[in-house]
Amino acid sequence: MEQQEERLFSLAKQLYEANFWEDYWDKDLIAIQLANRSEPVFVSVLGKIDQNYGFLFYRNLEELSYFFETVKRSQFREFRSLMEILQTKKCLSLEYDDRTNLSKTDYQRIKSSNVTFRGKMAWPVFIDYCPGYCPYPMREEDTPLMIDLMEKLLPTALDFRKKLVVCAEERSAVEIFLRTYKKDGSYEDGLLVLPEVITEGLNLAKEESSILVTNFEMKRVDTQKFVPSVWELDIDFVGAAIHPDTNERPYFPSVLIVVDSESSQVICSELIKPEDIEGVQRLLIQLILSENGKPPKIVVDANHYFQIASYLESVLNELGIELVPIQKLPMISVIKEDMLDYFKEQ
Repeated sequence: MEQQEERLFSLAKQLYEANFWEDYWDKDLIAIQLANRSEPVFVSVLGKIDQNYGFLFYRNLEELSYFFETVKRSQFREFRSLMEILQTKKCLSLEYDDRTNLSKTDYQRIKSSNVTFRGKMAWPVFIDYCPGYCPYPMREEDTPLMIDLMEKLLPTALDFRKKLVVCAEERSAVEIFLRTYKKDGSYEDGLLVLPEVITEGLNLAKEESSILVTNFEMKRVDTQKFVPSVWELDIDFVGAAIHPDTNERPYFPSVLIVVDSESSQVICSELIKPEDIEGVQRLLIQLILSENGKPPKIVVDANHYFQIASYLESVLNELGIELVPIQKLPMISVIKEDMLDYFKEQ
């Protein structure tokens, strides 16, 4: 354990001293295929623009789609808050910070490793990012993977940065440098063409969830007749974390809001845990039953359409309800800010 910790922080120090952010932009991805993994790990180097030095490690293509979602939203300046940025980060990270910003736990861990660090923005912190959850210390079981990646990243990034300028005009925007390691330690270099479903961000990468509620529940709600009303529906994160009493990871709940356009009444406002797809489907069914009728159409914010569709579209298709994205929800947009502020104060 002590040797593992010493190796972890020794590699973090070597990566810091390599100054890769002097040559790499954060969009210059490096792909490393480890011999014991089915997909490459993709690395983004931070710090060339804002001197917030570090590395982001996307462990597969699915996680990489969050990287491209971040890039896309940044280009269109769609981020309104730090909260929204956190929802598009799904990766492990090695970040360098000031000594004064470290928690007691992080500082003690570095001190116990017997690896010395000095200077501003030079102290390593390993973080696990997951949408819907607070940034959290990297799990102990991820340490061997991180060590393996850092050992491979040092020579790989050194070799690839020589190719950045030479090959810039020859590569397309969806081609990245890939180094594939074999079990004997040898490697091959090449270019990896990223699939469009990944480079388009979360819109295409999000898959529709299956129906998770029971057949009995679906049959019961399907007997409801259509009513002459359109529902507005939105799912959005609340900016205040919930800290469970157990050792579970703190998370940011979402609030599910539904408004009946016919009565202009809020008919649902429920907090939900991250990725609780079954819970969202069940809330919708219970809502239809309590309202004694199905709306022929549910409208949602276009910015949240793909997330909501991935949760509910299979259920709505089965019930014959149309899910329609619009630019602005007339009623929910008015009431949501006050409602979210209320939840933050609780």
